[in-house]
Amino acid sequence: GENVILSQSGEFENFYFTSAKTTIDSDPIDLNCSSIRPANLHSTVPNAQGLIIFSKFEQFMLASESGTLSPSDAVIRSISNYENDPLIAPVDVGTSTVFVTKTPAQTRTMGMVTRGLLENPSVVDISKVVTDYVPPDIDTLTSSPQNSFIAMSGKDHGNMYFYRFFNNGERDVMQAWFRWTLNGKVQTHFIAQDTLFVILKTDSGYHVVQSPLSQSTSIQERLNLRMDNYFACNDTRLA
Repeated sequence: GENVILSQSGEFENFYFTSAKTTIDSDPIDLNCSSIRPANLHSTVPNAQGLIIFSKFEQFMLASESGTLSPSDAVIRSISNYENDPLIAPVDVGTSTVFVTKTPAQTRTMGMVTRGLLENPSVVDISKVVTDYVPPDIDTLTSSPQNSFIAMSGKDHGNMYFYRFFNNGERDVMQAWFRWTLNGKVQTHFIAQDTLFVILKTDSGYHVVQSPLSQSTSIQERLNLRMDNYFACNDTRLA
């Protein structure tokens, strides 16, 4: 609903106060998101300023001015009013938080950078330059902060959509959108240890394919960096 409930400090499954008469700093935190519209909360993303909390039409920040979360000084403030898809959790890409919003014709991708407890965040439509490029049936969003990119897919087709950027420490000096087409319908995907894993559904069943994301010293892997269903062939006649 509209409440954010944190457990007792150091006791992850304890949501009860130590005493009904007094409140101590380690007690659970129970706060309500005050808004002029219904705020059914669905996702959170932690950052340096606090905890960004998402509802379908609004974003909030849970933080403490003293720097330590406690029942006496924890507050929730509304920071922005951007519509987002409650079925797709926002992701952290290191320099910003990315979330998506749907229209009948496309999936719009937004990048949010917070600027402090009392400042509104900076939000940019990073998909503005590729309007109508990403279809509206996207249902999975993942990120790789160390590789500076996000990936999106939908269960009804075999396309994956990527956004990659390069940040020099001050600003994004390079941005690019591109698409991979795989030989099956992408059911889901995830990233682990600089490797992209994709679950594909084909006429013959389900398959797990992978692709390394980092440049390898091996010539064979470097030439096949973007190939799906990659396998090593020892037949010299095919060389």
